[in-house]
Amino acid sequence: MWGTLGVIFLILLLSFGVWYSITNSLPFLIEKDMFDGETKTFVFKKNGKEKALKIKKANDALNSITSTRTSSGSISFDPKREDGLHLIFSMWESGGVHHMTIIEMDGEKVIQEDEYNLEEKGLVPAVHRMIDLIERMSSTSSVWDEVSSD
Repeated sequence: MWGTLGVIFLILLLSFGVWYSITNSLPFLIEKDMFDGETKTFVFKKNGKEKALKIKKANDALNSITSTRTSSGSISFDPKREDGLHLIFSMWESGGVHHMTIIEMDGEKVIQEDEYNLEEKGLVPAVHRMIDLIERMSSTSSVWDEVSSD
C-alpha cells in the first residue's frame, strides 16, 4: 500500500514539475494575453524618444525593450507619469555578460529595483517582473481611457 501511494505521489510530483516548467517557460509567458483580449496603450520612452506602445501580449512590451542589446527607458500607463506607477528599464553589457534592471516607480519614489543577469538566469525572471508591473499599471484609470471613451 505504501509503495502504491509513493508511486502515485511521485507521478503527481513529476506532473506538477512538467506543468510548472511549461507555464513558466519564456515562449508561454511572452504569448500570454495580458488584458483578456484587450489592447492597452502605454507611453514608451526609449533612449530619449517617446511614442505610444500598444500592448496586448507580454511579447509586445518585451520586443520594444529588447530591440537593442543596450538601451534604457520607461513604460507608463498614464501620459502624466510623474505622479503614477511606471517602469524604468535599462539593458547593458559588462564583460560579455548582458544585464537588465527594472525599477518600479510611483512618481519620483522608487518602490522596487531589480537587476537581472540575463546570461545566468535568462529573461524569464525579468519577464515575470515586467508582466506583473504592466498589469498593475494598467489596472488604474488613465488619460488614455478618458480619450478612448469619448
